[in-house]
Amino acid sequence: MDITRRGFIGATAAAGAGFMAAPVLSQQEYAGLKRCEMKDPSKPLRVAFIGLGTMGGGLMSSVAWTKLAKIVALVDPDPAMIRESKRKLASMQELGIDTKGIADFDDYREFYKRMADGVDAVFIATPNHHHLMPALLAFRNGIHAYIEKPLSYTVEEGRRMLAEAREHHAVTQMGQWGHSQEAVRRLVEYIGAGALGQVTEVHTWTQRLNGRMNMLPAAEPVPAGMNWDSWIGPSPHTGFCGGREGLHPMGWYSWKNFGSATLGNMGNHILDPAFWSLNLGAPESVRVTDVRHGSKDSWNLRDHVTWKFPARGNLAPVTVHWYDGLKGDTPWDDTTWFVGNSTSKLIKDRKVWFTPPLLEEIEKKYNVDLGNDGSIFVGEKGYIVTGCFGEWIRFFPGELHKPSPTKTIPRVKGGHQVDFMRGCMGGPAPCANLEYSQRLNEVVMLGVTAIAEDSGDELKWDAKAGRFTNKESANMFLKRSYRKGWEI
Repeated sequence: MDITRRGFIGATAAAGAGFMAAPVLSQQEYAGLKRCEMKDPSKPLRVAFIGLGTMGGGLMSSVAWTKLAKIVALVDPDPAMIRESKRKLASMQELGIDTKGIADFDDYREFYKRMADGVDAVFIATPNHHHLMPALLAFRNGIHAYIEKPLSYTVEEGRRMLAEAREHHAVTQMGQWGHSQEAVRRLVEYIGAGALGQVTEVHTWTQRLNGRMNMLPAAEPVPAGMNWDSWIGPSPHTGFCGGREGLHPMGWYSWKNFGSATLGNMGNHILDPAFWSLNLGAPESVRVTDVRHGSKDSWNLRDHVTWKFPARGNLAPVTVHWYDGLKGDTPWDDTTWFVGNSTSKLIKDRKVWFTPPLLEEIEKKYNVDLGNDGSIFVGEKGYIVTGCFGEWIRFFPGELHKPSPTKTIPRVKGGHQVDFMRGCMGGPAPCANLEYSQRLNEVVMLGVTAIAEDSGDELKWDAKAGRFTNKESANMFLKRSYRKGWEI
């Protein structure tokens, strides 16, 4: 189908070996790359939002308030989402936005076909199973892209996305907004200055749980005006089912073919501080060491994932642990969960959380509450603990914070979305561009791959080849097939 401009004829090369060998660029090398045409910084960027649920709607509001962008299109299969987005924009009276001048579409393929020449950047906040195609269509049309986490649905998709972003010189940013915060930069500086000595372990945890005990509800009539076929997109066709137990608007997180397990949902946030501060790169292996399965179509009710990273220069090997879900056979129902922001399911009682034993040990020893999500860095001299997004850091013992290291990392002014738009207008490379974030995302998606593969075996990873070396059957989980009409 002919849906793009500027010479897009078919796919760039098939996925596979060509993508697997793409070299890793440093931030400095990335900053020197040729980009596609930059906007005149004296004029607002022309932007579109693809996906207008909780995340997309929040992005839209944040970007509107910066006054750096002109919103020219909204894309969502659900007309109710578009109506609510335009109502929200109209309510920002100080901005004087003319919502009648904003085009709307229920299929991003049609959006690119009709409007690609009038857009400079897109913000992609679709469900996870849709991230790849709108990003590739953006790159092939010379359009910059901000992509919500997880960057991709599979390992192969992430590599393909990076390869095409490079080919088309696109400015990119993944939506792990904590990467732009002050505290995570201080963490990198403290660890780089040797505050902990050698770090050999990291233990991470989350209160979120994207798994279900119930089966996917029976199909219901599609709401009037909704393009459900467009919502399903590349995944196997499934009937419409709404509400907190179904797929739309936010239940999709918990279901295979649409979401990416609890790890895929939160891993790019929670693992980012460790990945950055310890310069982790690619792991040697990944393994699921504890699991409690959910229903047949759902992700798990408990996961303990372990990655092993080799020595990096003078840095010691590191083992990273991920914990999510429920202890034992605790039921996953109204007695144990509640709906948090964005309709995410959160575990009520910490007594039934599956968390690192070290977390309880530190909290008891130092009489502290270290929160619902975070990371513990285990070093020769003690511990550093960070919040979910790296937005705060704590030292145990407290003396570790002295002396304070010199600030050596540039600070982001204006926030994560402004950092992206600044790059689109010719400024520095955004801090979470795909040269950095795809490598982080790959670590996360390797964990999701191990969860999906479900053997509990240690899977040894060859990053250069992009394959597991000790279990050929596991490699099938690194990619997926696409529904007819949505092939890429």
